[in-house]
Amino acid sequence: MKAIDLGRIDYDGSQLHHAFAYEQANKLGATICYFRGNANVKEHLVDLEDSLADDFIKSEEMWHFIIEIPKATITEMVVWQRLFISMCIDNLRAFEAVLELGITREGDDIMVGDRKLSVSIATLSRFSGLIHVGININVGEGCPVEAIGLNEFIKEKDALQYLVEIWRWLL
Repeated sequence: MKAIDLGRIDYDGSQLHHAFAYEQANKLGATICYFRGNANVKEHLVDLEDSLADDFIKSEEMWHFIIEIPKATITEMVVWQRLFISMCIDNLRAFEAVLELGITREGDDIMVGDRKLSVSIATLSRFSGLIHVGININVGEGCPVEAIGLNEFIKEKDALQYLVEIWRWLL
């Protein structure tokens, strides 16, 4: 799997589509693009239940991960999604503050205490399986759920080390 650092991009959900990595970095095949930016998703919600409930996703700053795997089934993508979320949780357990707050997985979400640290969706395009995972850095104002950001329990330097550990597993 090719890991691609895209720097800073604000996420509105339209990025979750086939060949996003190709559009952004001229890379095809199994890829994981990662970037930092806000999240403001209303129009491009993939989750039908959320869309019908008129829900939205909002965060001042997140780490975003878009994973694309050609010709994958939805079952395979859900397995990849759960594996990625579990790996994130395992790496977060290295931080004492997280252990004190308590970290768990509820469905496809990472919870710290009773607050949501992440958002996640797995879906299919005509050609590939797609996953978006967003991990809050700074929640800010207007988030529709009780949420927490990495900045509340991890120093910036440590948060970068956390991401390095994820890449070691992926590559």
